[in-house]
Amino acid sequence: MTVVHAHDLVAIATKVLLAAGTPRAGADVVAASLVEADLAGHEEYGVRRLVPYLQQISAGTIDPKAIPRLGGVRAAAAVVDGRRGFGELAVRAAVEHVRRLARQYGVASATVGNCGDVGWLSAPVRTLAAEGAVGVALRHGRPLAWAAPRAAGRAPLVAEIPADAGLAFMIELVGALLSGTGQAAPSEGEEAGGTVVVAIDVAAFRPLDEFRLQAERFCALLAASAAPMAVPGETEAATRAARVRDGIPFADEVWSELAALPGGPARI
Repeated sequence: MTVVHAHDLVAIATKVLLAAGTPRAGADVVAASLVEADLAGHEEYGVRRLVPYLQQISAGTIDPKAIPRLGGVRAAAAVVDGRRGFGELAVRAAVEHVRRLARQYGVASATVGNCGDVGWLSAPVRTLAAEGAVGVALRHGRPLAWAAPRAAGRAPLVAEIPADAGLAFMIELVGALLSGTGQAAPSEGEEAGGTVVVAIDVAAFRPLDEFRLQAERFCALLAASAAPMAVPGETEAATRAARVRDGIPFADEVWSELAALPGGPARI
């Protein structure tokens, strides 16, 4: 077992991405996104993804130099073309744009396509909730993710909802076709298709402070009920706090894979 502190892990991931030809600005964003997933306990979307990412770069399916392009803007809707680059960069562009549009229109949405995997789906909606919006994201091949603000100083409410057959069908249909991926079931070995991100500006409907207060009261009722339930997002928040303090653990075989990458930890 190897334990690594988050700032060191970001430096390692950044160096691997730079060695693979990623410009510094993109490497910083992707590395930070991967480490955030590890901090939250979602290791399947964490730094270990560098191994398949480099394989995809070598195969030409990911262009590490690609910069997402915003287009199709129509009032509160937009289309983000990832240009075969990292999904983390494309979804970040979508989040920044829908948050800006939601402040103007109350509700805004963007589709994300033509890119690699976007990583931990809760990350973009968590960002929106931290900025005072309700965030919703769906991705072809994934559950539905949502987030909402809590009281100031508290981590947002965040949840990924497993889909039953009907909801799964609609996520597949909307995530793939609305984003222009073009098919509702990826072929074997292909990354799942497109993503849709929606931002709802709380302040457009009611005072944000009032919403935060009521959300906190609802969380307290949930925790104090006869059959108490975990408040969505608290498990990840607790895991994140512990790993920021104590470091992020890696199994030896995973760390060995990372160490074998150009620019990996064995070369730092």
